[in-house]
Amino acid sequence: MTFSFQRFWTVFQARNREFYRDLGALGWVFLFPFLMLVGFNYIFEMDGNEIFKVAWVEPSQSAVSPLLKDIGVGNIEEGLAKLKYHKVDLLVQSSDSGYRVWLNDSSPQSKTAYAVLKGAISEPTVSIQEETIEGIEIRYADWLFPGLLSLNILWMALWGVGWVIVRHRKTGVLKRFKASPVTPFEYLLAQMVSRLLVLIFTGAVVFVGAYLIHPFPIEGSLFDLLVIYTGGCFCHAAIGLVVAARITSEELANGILNLITYPIMFVSEIWFSLEGSDQWVIDLAHLTPLWHMTDGMRRILFEGASLFDLGSSLTIFTAVSIIGLLVGSWLFRWNPQ
Repeated sequence: MTFSFQRFWTVFQARNREFYRDLGALGWVFLFPFLMLVGFNYIFEMDGNEIFKVAWVEPSQSAVSPLLKDIGVGNIEEGLAKLKYHKVDLLVQSSDSGYRVWLNDSSPQSKTAYAVLKGAISEPTVSIQEETIEGIEIRYADWLFPGLLSLNILWMALWGVGWVIVRHRKTGVLKRFKASPVTPFEYLLAQMVSRLLVLIFTGAVVFVGAYLIHPFPIEGSLFDLLVIYTGGCFCHAAIGLVVAARITSEELANGILNLITYPIMFVSEIWFSLEGSDQWVIDLAHLTPLWHMTDGMRRILFEGASLFDLGSSLTIFTAVSIIGLLVGSWLFRWNPQ
């Protein structure tokens, strides 16, 4: 059966009505990101971290304190970039005469790490030259916001597509679609496009609201930001429909979606940088679309990166979206026995 835009549009409209008539879910979609931004910003700006990341220009430097995790960098410029974007807490260059230390003045962790470093260097004859990074100020809340926006997309896309399809199957809604001329591809595509528009609209509202409440730097193009955001939304929606292709139990769907969500969430640099982690952890993070979405938005906002600079992320989004939609359509059953 050939693709019919009319059938697709009918399912698309029905899904939209189902969403905006659920006032509780609609309100939570807008409220949840703001609660996360305020809550996590407060928690992570508390000076309660026990281990701080210190970038040494000379990687052979030995540890000066168990509270400081040493990370080697090739040169000062590389270290300053990591410090500026909150990937490390301090940058240190050692010499025979003493230490040259750079701090990120907008990071409470940086100031605390500097106090720990000074306390660990007990020799009174050793000099410490203190400097602060220059350029636009990137506070931790600024760095945190793209990650929280990506996390909200992860949940809304997976549950808004995957869990809804399972619910439709369990409640018998899919039996009615099966009796109609609608094809699996048309039904799944309508679900994904409907959720995509919801994510774009809510993301725009959250972005503007967060900027008004807590203004953050915007160095790159808003159009490029929209492209990366849209690609990440569609990509995660495609993953959700693959999960829901045949499952009939809402409990099983919740378990599988949680199993996917939490590991990805912790390796995608949403709340903290992976700088200094084992290489296999970093390589694993770079395979996840959520990391590419978060990193892409941060680079556009804070570094002024373009879509050309983020070509690998766009490639991953496109590949996962196409594969997810095709595999989901192939595996999909209206009411599998």
